[in-house]
Formats: sequence, structure tokens, C-alpha cells
Amino acid sequence: MKNLWNTIKYQWVDYQLQKEVKKRYYTDTTFSHIDRSLLTAYIFKNPYAISKHYLKSKHASEIHTYGETPLMTYDLLARAVGLQSTDTFLELGSGRGRGIFFLSHFYHVHAIGIERIPQFVKLSKHLAQKYNQEEVEFLCADMLKADLPFATVIYLYGTSLADGEIAPLIHKLKNYPQGTKIISISYPLTDYDEK
Repeated sequence: MKNLWNTIKYQWVDYQLQKEVKKRYYTDTTFSHIDRSLLTAYIFKNPYAISKHYLKSKHASEIHTYGETPLMTYDLLARAVGLQSTDTFLELGSGRGRGIFFLSHFYHVHAIGIERIPQFVKLSKHLAQKYNQEEVEFLCADMLKADLPFATVIYLYGTSLADGEIAPLIHKLKNYPQGTKIISISYPLTDYDEK
């Protein structure tokens, strides 16, 4: 019964968030088409289940790591860091790519998403091509193993990372030039860095 209640609560919150998204951002017809296409593509393919299935296939020790940043949060992030059209935005763990499409469209930045789940990347690339979104890029790679592309703003929703994964990632991020803006949600990366 508790699981049913939690599911209902989650769906109610999600419904309320989506109502706000429609009110704020769907007046832009291009973005509305892109976002609705993205959401419709997952109507019978729950992204949480897709992630869980993928992680099980890779024998991951933790299979419940998928999460999504609400679009209003991307908007707040962009404003907080002063995101400009000259920036290159990199999201480490972009999931379905919703934030990448949003930031590219509304903030006119080159936006790159790195995601390890091929099914997410394949659909995101398809939608980018279908809607001629030339300033978005999706890379299917493990952020911990891949060479990270150039960026002026980097975003990480890091709650799914184990402590042992954070230190190597911080080491990679230190290779970016001084002045690169790095945003993390949930905890400061400085907690894991001796410098």
C-alpha cells in the first residue's frame, strides 16, 4: 500500500510540474513540439525502468540511480550563472536530453549531453535531427571514462554517483580552464577535493 501511495504522490507532483512547464514554456511552439515529442516517446517506456534495465544488464551494484532535473530548475541554473549564447553547456548524465533541448532553445547555447544509456541518446539524436536542432549534441559515453568535450558551463546532478566515482570526476574537471562554471546539485564537489 505504501508503494501505491508513493506512486500516486509522485505522479501528482509530476502532473503539477508539467502543468507549470506548459504554462511557462509551451507558448513557444517549436519548444512545445520538441518537448511533447520527447515526452510522448516515453509514454509506454518509463525512463526509470529503461535506466534500471540498462544498469542491470551492466551488472551495476546500484540500479536505482535515474533522476531528472525539472525544466524550471534548468531555467534557474541558467539565470544564476548568467548563461549566454556564447557559452557551451555540458550536462554530465543528460538522461532523455530534455534539459539540453531546453537550454539550447531558450538560451541559444551550444548544449552537449553525455549519457551512458544508448536508448536515451538514440532518441535524443533522432529528435535533434527531426527538429533541426543544430546546437544540441548528444554523446553516448560514460562520463567517468570518456574524454569530456570543451565547455564553459558544466552541470552534474551527482546524487547517483558513489563517493569513489566523484574524486576521479573532479580530477577530470580540473583540466578545464579557470573560469569554467561547474554546477552540482545535492552537494558541493569541494567536499570531495583536498584543494
